[in-house]
Amino acid sequence: GNPEVSLDIFRQFIETRECIFVSPAYRKSLEAPYPAAFDDCYDTLLWARDHAKELGGRPDQIIVGGHSAGGGLTAAVSLRARERGDVKIGLQLPIYPMLDDRNDSESARDNNGAVWDQKANGLAWGFYLKGLEAEPPMEAAPARATSYAGLPPAIAFVGDLDPVCSETTQYVENLRAAGVPVEFEVYEGGFHGFELMVPDAAISRKANNFVYDAFAEGVDRLIEDDTVIEEASAVRTK
Repeated sequence: GNPEVSLDIFRQFIETRECIFVSPAYRKSLEAPYPAAFDDCYDTLLWARDHAKELGGRPDQIIVGGHSAGGGLTAAVSLRARERGDVKIGLQLPIYPMLDDRNDSESARDNNGAVWDQKANGLAWGFYLKGLEAEPPMEAAPARATSYAGLPPAIAFVGDLDPVCSETTQYVENLRAAGVPVEFEVYEGGFHGFELMVPDAAISRKANNFVYDAFAEGVDRLIEDDTVIEEASAVRTK
């Protein structure tokens, strides 16, 4: 709904590894369909790049992430950044992302799961893509991308009862096939947003621990890789 809803999540990431959050209050589909939300997110990404140093961060260590619709937007901005080459994204976290407008994958068909099912998923895509007469571009529905090479490393998880389970798994397989490193888990019995709805459940604690541990390792690798590059550059300069 809005960035304030996710403050506890932001705090947990910050406690895991020191980082700065910039969260866009992007326009929602009922107010403005695609490309409004996507444009808002990409504009925010460019703003974060341009203001990283004054905020105390680094423009070459930007991480993008989101849950559900935010996960789909995460994949979408990663695709545009790769195409344009104007932002270096070091890591992406598409958590049970909405990626495929076709809504007919194995996990989506006849799904009547808790919180989010095939019907709700179809309605959401209908609102988001309202007015589009042609086939949606990959920036609207990232599952329609034809190349995954050059995308940033990813951390993702999904429950096996989630209608987006199949498209999330396929996205991960496509990334791995293109040589992109991915940390990924599928949780048996997990519905859409299970770790937020029942945070004290064992499955939820496991999923959250997975994300924050993988995030910590991903950040450490980013810093280590950049340190190696800086040291090599210093040697060449000498």
